[in-house]
Amino acid sequence: MRALRSTARAHERAAAVTWVRPFPLADQLADVVLDVFAPRNPSEFHRVLRPTGRLVVVRPTGRHLAELRGQVPALVTIDPAKEQRLFTALTPFFETSRTEQVEYATFLTRTQALDLVGMTPSARHLNRADLAGNGLLPDQVTVSVLATAYRPR
Repeated sequence: MRALRSTARAHERAAAVTWVRPFPLADQLADVVLDVFAPRNPSEFHRVLRPTGRLVVVRPTGRHLAELRGQVPALVTIDPAKEQRLFTALTPFFETSRTEQVEYATFLTRTQALDLVGMTPSARHLNRADLAGNGLLPDQVTVSVLATAYRPR
């Protein structure tokens, strides 16, 4: 929720919502819908976007946080079928405009590594205290994502 509040304050015309059905927006009101590592609702995205708008979907590649997943086996892995499911879900509503891969390594303090684990879908299955004391957390991870812009059909 903190990230949503920060996003909404980033610009006077920005709004940020979590999964809401239907979105609390009028039809064809939004210029951009940004979906970062979140469930997608293609029909709602299409409904709220203007015909000239863009949907931007950011999702992890198989290399995303590989060092962390290698050290903490309980972390969720990246499903190899994810790209095909995304294509199947979005194709009735959108066509791909452009895709870019962003990848870089970043160093982490132990606290940052613990916070990062806490932000993953696996967090509820892991004990933070156990992770803090076992030396499993890496001090560097790879951030690797695909960002695709889509045009409404």
